[in-house]
Amino acid sequence: MEVTNMEAKFNYYWGLLGVLGLLGYVLENPIYYIFFVFFLLFLVPIFNKMTGKNEKNKSRIQDDYNMYKLSIWLGSAALIVDALVLIIWKTMNDFVAIGLLLGIIIYGISFFAYMGMDKTARDERLRKIGTYSATYSWYITLVFVVYLIITMYWSQNIHNPIELMGVTILVMVSTMLIANTALSRKGDIE
Repeated sequence: MEVTNMEAKFNYYWGLLGVLGLLGYVLENPIYYIFFVFFLLFLVPIFNKMTGKNEKNKSRIQDDYNMYKLSIWLGSAALIVDALVLIIWKTMNDFVAIGLLLGIIIYGISFFAYMGMDKTARDERLRKIGTYSATYSWYITLVFVVYLIITMYWSQNIHNPIELMGVTILVMVSTMLIANTALSRKGDIE
């Protein structure tokens, strides 16, 4: 009897199904359930055909990584746009909530592959860059939030919590992307 390892793998198809099911539940709108059933019943054979048992070669792995890279930028763009809407309008509505949900789901699906911590990209340099950029993003966001809280206290100008959440999302996502891009252009990472 042979035991095989099972891997949890995220992909766009099942992520889209999850988004549609979540939107149907959150917005209590049956149209999302109709889309969910359509994708589940009619597109499963197409999905299975596309992900047939192929040998993964070097170019296939590079193509997968490029797709993860594109999706992290699209998810980040959705999060940044929604963060700017939160900052400017200082209010939350259904469209912003949907944008945040879609952005974080797209972002979360490809985060570990983009950071070099997935089997898709087994590159030590990429893993170091990802670790450094995530650390810089976390540290800069922490310092920024503490600075913002202290200045709000001293100036007695308390901001709207939705605006602050938008600023936090904007700073965290943008610093991670900037740090990752800047470190990727460097020759050697120490």
